[in-house]
Amino acid sequence: MSEEASVYGVASQITSYQQSALIGTAVEVGLPNALYGSPMTLEQLTAELGTDPRGTMGLLSGLVTFGIINRRDGMFRLTADGELLADDHPESIAMISRKEWFFYKLWANMPEAVRTGHTQTGAWRDRLENDPDQAHDFLRALDDLCRLYGGDLPGLAGLEKGGRLLDVGGGAGSHAANLVKAVRGLEATVLDLPGAEPVLRERHPELDFVAGDIDQPRFGRPEGETWDYILVSNILHDHPADENERIIGEAAGLLAPGGSLVIYEWVIDEGRTSPPGVASFTPMMVIENEGGWTWTENEIGEWIRAAGLTPRPISQGPGPIAVIRAESDPS
Repeated sequence: MSEEASVYGVASQITSYQQSALIGTAVEVGLPNALYGSPMTLEQLTAELGTDPRGTMGLLSGLVTFGIINRRDGMFRLTADGELLADDHPESIAMISRKEWFFYKLWANMPEAVRTGHTQTGAWRDRLENDPDQAHDFLRALDDLCRLYGGDLPGLAGLEKGGRLLDVGGGAGSHAANLVKAVRGLEATVLDLPGAEPVLRERHPELDFVAGDIDQPRFGRPEGETWDYILVSNILHDHPADENERIIGEAAGLLAPGGSLVIYEWVIDEGRTSPPGVASFTPMMVIENEGGWTWTENEIGEWIRAAGLTPRPISQGPGPIAVIRAESDPS
């Protein structure tokens, strides 16, 4: 009995890609936006989208099966779940769908990534420069993901007082914005490549932005400048070990006496198979980042100690992302 159940379970997993493909396709062709608040017949919908009737009906059939669309009296409507895929929905996850659709197509190259160990997409700075529309949508998706799942950072970080915070490689400023809301007197500045600034201005205009480069000494900041807090959020998994040691060293050099380094990261166990959320995130690093990886608490701790800081014990909430914090010498 258990063997039979296992066979059916694996068979179901083999075809689970179809649901992702149908949702990604729906957002790509604009179907949720067309139906949001406006039920349509098949003929009306194909005229609106400029799509093939047979192809569109096939898409709709699958979306009905997966609970995204329903059909009554010959009219197709979005379900409550389907409405979330429309850009105008106040809690829209359309940008998240676009992000995952971009990576969905890359996952077909996973065998090559496994054989060679090399990424199957361009570096982030190249994507930001050469395909800014896709890169900006990626940052918007990360901001939406932070809205859904990133609210645990302030509690995990445990910042005791306000001060000046530099969010290194902070993109749209999602995590810095959460900290500012939670900590009285905290002022945050996001440092990132200039191409990221338009999305920050769109999503979190209350934050300051400075152009900088994580690959440069002091991330491009002048000598003598110091900060009470340095936030390194979801950066380490993008880089190999030697680069992470350098990044943490540069971050430590920007701390004021008694300042705190806050690392918010997907931290995996020593066997690299748990927690489950981090383990399932790990293969994406093989696809997405040359040398990227999920790192253990001990590995991150070694880089912190190499920078002359002492790491606190990991602070882990119910979600997959944890905080490791360290302080500079107060003298």
